[in-house]
Amino acid sequence: MSRLKRVLLAAALSLAPLGAQAADLVVWWPEGYYAEEDAAVRETIAAFEQDSGKMVELVFYPEQGLPDRIAAGLKRGQPPDFVFGFWRPSYVRTWAFEDRLVDLTDTVGHFSDLFDPNQLDRAVQLNARTGERALYGLPMGQISNYVHVWKSLLERAGFSLADIPTRWEPFWAFWCDQAQPAVRQALGRDDIWGIGRPMSAGSDDTAFQFFQFIYAYDADYVTRDGKLVIDEPEIRRRLVKAIDSYTAIYRKGCIPPDALTWDDSGNNRAFLAATVVMTTNNTLSIPNALKRERPEDYYENTATIEWPLGPSGETFPMEGALFQAMVFKDAGNVATAREFVRFLVAEGWLMHFLNSSGERMLPSIPALLDQPFWLDPSDRHHMIAVMQAESRPTAHNYGLASGDLGHDQVFREHVWAKAIHRIVTENITPEQAVDEAMARIKEILAE
Repeated sequence: MSRLKRVLLAAALSLAPLGAQAADLVVWWPEGYYAEEDAAVRETIAAFEQDSGKMVELVFYPEQGLPDRIAAGLKRGQPPDFVFGFWRPSYVRTWAFEDRLVDLTDTVGHFSDLFDPNQLDRAVQLNARTGERALYGLPMGQISNYVHVWKSLLERAGFSLADIPTRWEPFWAFWCDQAQPAVRQALGRDDIWGIGRPMSAGSDDTAFQFFQFIYAYDADYVTRDGKLVIDEPEIRRRLVKAIDSYTAIYRKGCIPPDALTWDDSGNNRAFLAATVVMTTNNTLSIPNALKRERPEDYYENTATIEWPLGPSGETFPMEGALFQAMVFKDAGNVATAREFVRFLVAEGWLMHFLNSSGERMLPSIPALLDQPFWLDPSDRHHMIAVMQAESRPTAHNYGLASGDLGHDQVFREHVWAKAIHRIVTENITPEQAVDEAMARIKEILAE
């Protein structure tokens, strides 16, 4: 290698870390589902830079790989300053427990009154070092579990939204026994299914949607005060009913065969392609993809509808989650990260992000929900989402209720997703699947 090349290489290597160190704040964010999400983040960062005079290094990463990147950064002692992610709260809970996060109580300060108390409480986590609970996450937005329907496909088959049953068993039977054959006949196609439901062993969505059935069948195996009741015979019976109901539609041939291998976007793709008449999803990402690219489908041809009554004839809690941002203690710019947190809340930029980023999440600030943007009667998706958020309780989180991080491991290990997958691919019985899952859950909790 020539002397000139060695000099240039040394210069390049020496300048690379200096470029990273020049930033006053390092922000990691998941790549958006659509361009508006990334644009809203960039606008927010640019506004903060102008307001504060600070320089921000903004890095987008694929959503599913972001937790692993954070874990690697923590291992090196070089985590980002501020992180937001569309992941389960289990990561926040683990990092708070390990004393990795900055307590944001004083940072948010009196602005905490703006947030829904229930959502704010979900961001309060236990720190094992201090033995105390504190606000370790900034509530960015909340999600529930929504039912999305192709209204136009139903109409082609001679149905209207009013024909959809409101009771549990008739509701699910409608999509399989009536909607699917009628839509296939009307379109002359046999590649359309009544329901898009994830059945894969490695998908978070499979467990997320199955837990909605657990709540519907009143099969919670952890009580709201954190007591483990998984060994109670009645709870086992209800779990068997729930997993049998969840898998029955697939066994009847009313779910696409490739649902066995879907990732967390599989049902999104199937619905957007109109190969399923109905699907459930835990964000508003599906209709909002249509809103920007196919507005007629958003406003006229699809609808978000209410869940049916539960098997007992009553309403039931909705599966949901709080998406949070956090500041890491070992980061290099904690003071500026705190400043950015206050900027998001106090200056209205959190609202800007939520309203401009594709509306995947609902605000965790009640005043933001009470706006024409969310309460437009002509919007078949926003109105139902808001009504659901305000009228239905959110199911309790097992890890948060019990303080046992093992429940987060149960989810990350896809215990219930694997049980579902075995029923539909290996023909094990619902009873066997539940017993195996229960045994594994108890093993994890005993570790």
